[in-house]
Amino acid sequence: MYFQHDGAPPHSSHEVRNFLNCRFPGRWIGRGDPHNWPARSPDLSPLDYCVWGWMKELVYSVKVVTRDELHSSILDDADRIRNGQRKLQRATRTVHNQAAACVAVGGGIFENQL
Repeated sequence: MYFQHDGAPPHSSHEVRNFLNCRFPGRWIGRGDPHNWPARSPDLSPLDYCVWGWMKELVYSVKVVTRDELHSSILDDADRIRNGQRKLQRATRTVHNQAAACVAVGGGIFENQL
């Protein structure tokens, strides 16, 4: 399993990178190693254009009152997403098209070419 975070400046501090190096040695994607993720490239991330929206839709579909209910809901919904293989495969497959479009424009804006 790889951990990918959004690359926000607070998430690339030395403390965060040290934690990620201990928790996910050689298996995290973000600013500052081991696998750099291009800055501001949400269109290359299935997490940003698919999974987070799907997760929000599931989590907020039921009103929760306590922190424990929210935590339980997030874990249950993560299992639903994990078991939604067909939708995940479609989202992951589109990364290839988006990466090719990004390369074709030399790393510039490519959304209008999809």
